[in-house]
Amino acid sequence: MSFDNDIVDVYFSLMSIARRNYYHDERADDLAAEAVCRALEHKTDYDTSRPLLTWCRAIMRNLYINTETRLSSTLTTRLGDWDEPGNEQADQQAIVGDMRSAIAKARRKSVCVDTLLEFARGYSIAEISEFSGLPEGTVKRRIHEARHMLRDLVK
Repeated sequence: MSFDNDIVDVYFSLMSIARRNYYHDERADDLAAEAVCRALEHKTDYDTSRPLLTWCRAIMRNLYINTETRLSSTLTTRLGDWDEPGNEQADQQAIVGDMRSAIAKARRKSVCVDTLLEFARGYSIAEISEFSGLPEGTVKRRIHEARHMLRDLVK
């Protein structure tokens, strides 16, 4: 296959990566498209012994970092509900954002997540059982189910 055909396949992977690690809206599509455009502009620099996706992901990450650095150096107010940093903490912030959205999604499905959140806040199983009026076995089961639910949502 040619570079131009391979880049089409890579574009869809880049969109998925951008949505998961950098942005949670149409900015992810713009970032992936910009990375593909840059890759096409510099395809003569591509080392064919390395995976194309890895090279394009590096381009996309550099674009993201440069954009965020430029935005953070100007006196602008960021729009949106999630303020992405422009440094090495970007991936960690994306993971935290993904976890928060997974928790919110799981809370709409089951009351087990609220029990897990109380446990995560430092309350013991006995304390949760006491103030919720549930048997300790039920509290343990809810915590167990919530952990599995969140694990499946984050995958």
